[in-house]
Amino acid sequence: MVRKGGSSRARMQKKHAQKAEKATSRQQGAIGRWHSAGRGMNKWQELYDLMQRSNVIVEIVDARDVDGTRVLTAERWADKKSMLIVANKADLLHKDAPLPRGVLAMSAMNKDPRAREKLLDAIMAITAIRPIKALFVGYPNIGKSSLINMLAKRRAARVSPIAGTTKSEQWVTISDTLMVTDYRGVYPEMEAKADLVRKGALNVQSDAEAYAYGFGEKILKSKHLREWCEKRYDVKLEHVKTGEEVLLAIAKRRGWFIKGGELNIAEAARSLVRAMKEAPEI
Repeated sequence: MVRKGGSSRARMQKKHAQKAEKATSRQQGAIGRWHSAGRGMNKWQELYDLMQRSNVIVEIVDARDVDGTRVLTAERWADKKSMLIVANKADLLHKDAPLPRGVLAMSAMNKDPRAREKLLDAIMAITAIRPIKALFVGYPNIGKSSLINMLAKRRAARVSPIAGTTKSEQWVTISDTLMVTDYRGVYPEMEAKADLVRKGALNVQSDAEAYAYGFGEKILKSKHLREWCEKRYDVKLEHVKTGEEVLLAIAKRRGWFIKGGELNIAEAARSLVRAMKEAPEI
């Protein structure tokens, strides 16, 4: 015999599960489902207000995962005519990697003046309004500040390999007709932590092992990642079968040991997590 109360609870649980599933599929759809790297007042309200004071939105994505690093909420708020999508870190891509149409491939590390002119021209072509106030948005540690420094030809915005370095609004004058600013990184609140680590949006050191094993498995499944890892660490992975064995190979080649002569997998894990920020795939 099934009690009515139990049946009702089961229906409610099923209903909540269905709602949760729908929410997950729309995880980038609402302000409350996104996280901003930093604390304080409602960061999404801050971003919205800042977007209203800007006339061009420059969305910075990772060239290695363009769709996975888009800020869809900001895209919905922006006028499509005033948005430019820039795929940073294009220099890390392997030569056969494709990029979606309508995306400007860039590298903040490119010292060629033509790269700066390419980005500058793309921004200035978005609107006829002068002066332009361009807002750079994107995930943490995706290169917003570095690209601003490229445009400014000086260290105008604070840059760090640590995600979440930008904490407040800072406008930088590029010319009489262009001012730019970036906003602290944002990402979906419901996104898996492993994916955020993979994208460089979260800093991990103490628990790097929890993610390094997965990175090791990913390396073994990708020809390009395997070649990259072998070259970076000067190791041979031909007979390596597991993520743990990848870490052991790295530790052995680097001479990382702990007391008793055991290989220091923890150190290898921290090294690999840091190195993956420069891998050809993420």
